[in-house]
Amino acid sequence: MATISKDLFKRLVDEGFFDAQKSIKEVVERLDQKGFSISGKKISLASQLLTFLCQEHVLERKKNSGGEWMYFKIKNG
Repeated sequence: MATISKDLFKRLVDEGFFDAQKSIKEVVERLDQKGFSISGKKISLASQLLTFLCQEHVLERKKNSGGEWMYFKIKNG
């Protein structure tokens, strides 16, 4: 069974998914399209993995005007 991991998110980065800013909701929807059902505590796991990628300088994040975190690929990252 496939699991939600940092590698799964790195694949999304490599595919260009994070070339434009994405909310956690958009990330969850994309993973759902790929066959990963995410709800409840798994949303927290997804958020945590995205934060790890920010700490590893793969992604950046900033809050939008609504206070929601938006994730995007670091240029030249």
